[in-house]
Amino acid sequence: MNRGLLITTVAGGIVLAGAAAWMLTQTSPSVPAPAPVQAVPPSAVSAAGPARPAFDVVRVEPDGRTVLAGRAAPGATVTIRDGDKDLGQVTADSRGEWVLMPDEPLAPGARDLRLSAVNPDGSRQDGAGSVTLVVPEARTSGALAVLTPDAGASRVLQAPAVVGGGKAPPSVTLDTIDYDRDGRVSIGGQARPGSDVLVYLDNGLVGRTRADREGRWTLTPDRLFGPGHYDLRADQVGADGKVSGRAEVAFDRAAIAETAAGGKAVVVLPGNNLWTIARRSYGEGPRYTLIFQANEAQIRDPNLIYPGQIFLLPNGEPS
Repeated sequence: MNRGLLITTVAGGIVLAGAAAWMLTQTSPSVPAPAPVQAVPPSAVSAAGPARPAFDVVRVEPDGRTVLAGRAAPGATVTIRDGDKDLGQVTADSRGEWVLMPDEPLAPGARDLRLSAVNPDGSRQDGAGSVTLVVPEARTSGALAVLTPDAGASRVLQAPAVVGGGKAPPSVTLDTIDYDRDGRVSIGGQARPGSDVLVYLDNGLVGRTRADREGRWTLTPDRLFGPGHYDLRADQVGADGKVSGRAEVAFDRAAIAETAAGGKAVVVLPGNNLWTIARRSYGEGPRYTLIFQANEAQIRDPNLIYPGQIFLLPNGEPS
């Protein structure tokens, strides 16, 4: 059993519920890609200091050719790291945008991509968040790239797709359900940037939120939810007030024992794997072993987890 490669999800490879809805102009239209690079307004840089380097685009073609792009302080020298090795360096232009296309195709496997930058004034900055990137062995499916920011919900930059066909990604997704011992539930997903999202539990409206400029939305309802079975629904609402997209999932809210280490739990949704859950919950994918050890009774193989499972999120360090 290889615990170092947590890529396989639900019995058929990597299938991400929260598929990216953004596409770049491409010669292979079946491979989804993320939102275009956003320029950093000069006023924002001067008011808040140099912009930390950040990813906007991570796209891997079926042959392993890769495009990486993002933002940094104008004129900064940005280093992109693949684990403990450098993928390359690039200089951000006058608008704070940078693009890197590595000379060599990326080999199959899972990796964490991180950024650092040396600004024109000589100051150094680490990147804002990191990207978990999974390049599959099979050329019949696309890569998975998930951006985990320093704060807030993770975001899909590239979702797997069958090369040469496949359905269009959904307009709204449900990606995360977390809850604590008191029954406070946090829900997250993606929708069209700027669109309103209405969230229902058992057909009762529990909150309304709006997707940000990058399409992420999160909601923590005011009411508390006791143990039981719930039907969760997210409706994307257009400017005309009509529902333009819908995502639904059923989940169980189990009680968290007072003796359990840590007071939070996560519900596994389609597309989740231990690596990305650990990245979202602890900020580091390798800490998946902490989740595995705390839930070993229901995880026979850490490479295979299933929708509907509930994992405790303990405090502390893995042994």
